Amino acid sequence: MRRYHEITVLYVSPDGKGDGYSQVRPLSGLNAAFRVVEEMRGGGMLQPIVIRMMGGEYLMSSPLTISNPVYSVTVEPYDESPVIISGGKKITGFEPSVFNGVPCYAAYIEEVKNGTWNFTDLYVNGLRASLTRYPDQGYLYKLGEEVPGRELFAGSKWFIAKKEDIKDFKNINDCIVSFCHYWIDEHSPIESYDKETGRLTLKYRSRFEIHGNIGYYIENVAEQFKNPGEWYLDRPSGMLYYIPRSDEEALDRIEAYAPVTATLVNINGDHKNQRHVNNIRFRGLTFAYTRGDYISSKGVQREKEEEGFASDAQAVSNAGGVVSLTGAKGCAFENCKFRNYGLHGIAVNEGCSNIKISGCEFYDGGAGGIKINGGDAYAPEYTYTYGNTITDNIINRCGRRHFAACGILAMHTFGNDISHNEISDLYYTGISCGWVWGYTPSVTRDNIISYNHIYNLGQGVLSDMGGVYLLGAQPGTVVSNNLIHDIQSKEYGGWALYTDEGSAGILLENNVCYNTSDNGYHQHYGTSNTVRNNIFAFAGKEMLRVSRFECHLSILFENNIIYTKGCPVYGFGYGAGTGENHVTAATVVSANNVLWCSDGSEPIILNQDGFRTLSEVQKYGLEKGSIIADPGFKDPENFDFTLDESSPAFKTGFKKIALSKVGVRK
Repeated sequence: MRRYHEITVLYVSPDGKGDGYSQVRPLSGLNAAFRVVEEMRGGGMLQPIVIRMMGGEYLMSSPLTISNPVYSVTVEPYDESPVIISGGKKITGFEPSVFNGVPCYAAYIEEVKNGTWNFTDLYVNGLRASLTRYPDQGYLYKLGEEVPGRELFAGSKWFIAKKEDIKDFKNINDCIVSFCHYWIDEHSPIESYDKETGRLTLKYRSRFEIHGNIGYYIENVAEQFKNPGEWYLDRPSGMLYYIPRSDEEALDRIEAYAPVTATLVNINGDHKNQRHVNNIRFRGLTFAYTRGDYISSKGVQREKEEEGFASDAQAVSNAGGVVSLTGAKGCAFENCKFRNYGLHGIAVNEGCSNIKISGCEFYDGGAGGIKINGGDAYAPEYTYTYGNTITDNIINRCGRRHFAACGILAMHTFGNDISHNEISDLYYTGISCGWVWGYTPSVTRDNIISYNHIYNLGQGVLSDMGGVYLLGAQPGTVVSNNLIHDIQSKEYGGWALYTDEGSAGILLENNVCYNTSDNGYHQHYGTSNTVRNNIFAFAGKEMLRVSRFECHLSILFENNIIYTKGCPVYGFGYGAGTGENHVTAATVVSANNVLWCSDGSEPIILNQDGFRTLSEVQKYGLEKGSIIADPGFKDPENFDFTLDESSPAFKTGFKKIALSKVGVRK
């Protein structure tokens, strides 16, 4: 037997039975390896340890917890064989069957039958299987609700459904009512339904009001089981039914996993007493198959919450991650894959610093990719989270269960570098940073959000979103050199750059933004924000809009190129206060911009009665130095915004934007 002071490497395998001191005598799984490390640290052994994982699947029925005094451990594959850390049990025993009159495959699960296991996610052959939906397309509409009216946070526990809409559904308490409104999606099982009155009671109260014109649909309806890729779990019988996709018709091609845990790794230090967990690194591993069912128990703007809610107030902000870090320093996740997971990929919580997440892939996530959430301005300093590096990650096809999730969500945190990421195919915001409403104190500051490629967001599912969304005062935060395009909202608010309530002290420069359903840049309200040297093109509405007038300088808007297809340059809010035609420079100071309409016509300046031409605006001291000129893009119709050397934009002070550096570095 080797002595602990001689150990620098431990080996593990899914079915190991050895002491871990060599690859031929591996330990069984990560829990066993970390127990050895903890014993070593308790015995005074200080050397760094590498845990090498043999290829295979490692089922984690509960999270691996790493706490102080464990430190300086690197976990990596032993060789090129894939290593999957899994939160899902493999479902076996599928046989041909028929359910709801549809040929399918079925498997009996004893734990479901006896009530010890239930799941609401299923992954088949590396893809998320679909819950059934009623109706197939479109929405159902209510006749009334518990709390009528339009007060945003007046959620309801029940509503009155049209009697013809609600059938005699099998296992109705397993059916899930879902609806999208404003910037969130809400989901709740049905608690009860009264056929006589049409009263449908939700298990969890809605977070927002659900007035009559908000449509809903019902998921997990047995009677809707009919399409390839759909599944249904009949809990009373313990039977799982699945309709194979076209390439899955052979039984031996079905590889199905159902999750048993939402979190696979918990790194938990005691930050209150300065006993952080230091220098834990995971490299080259895959994390997969975790639970996505989530009950919101607290929110952002509600003081009294004694019951679960059907959603968080924004961005699935309180949900956990596949990996969770609290009170951690110097930990890293490098070149890892997070796929087929239920909530966020990685959640960096209070008391964390110098966390590195780099070169990772996040896809088919139920919520977002990466969430950072430290202590706020009223919390003790030991809760602060700062100095993290989030670079060169690919976040794609997420928000698949909780649509309101962001690619990267950074709350109450400062000094972070969020750069060179590729974020696409989400239903809400790409990167969200800040997180106090209005001009209240905030710890958020000095965050760098740069060189990210952010695209294909919203997709007509939710509203009130941005490629980059900023909230509250955050002096020193810089949003620069990002490529943002194809943002499509449901009803309103598909913006590329969005400074929401109280945003202040932010610099937004050298960004290229195009193809947005609403404005290229929108500010709700804020102060002392600088928007310069950006390209805004092909917005569905005005390029710049400010929603609330305030008696101070909100935005310095200078040296930008505005390229429209007939939409006005500025919307309501360009100027506020008194004066002829209600335009002053109080809210926005705009100068040295290049304005151009793609058909060669003179751009409309304002989307309101009053000044419509640049010359009219300039009479009142606005748009000093701005010109109407074709900027000379190489091929704007195909979104190549490279500027010719002779571009008139350079004469106004515009500087070239280096798009070649945007996105993940190879």
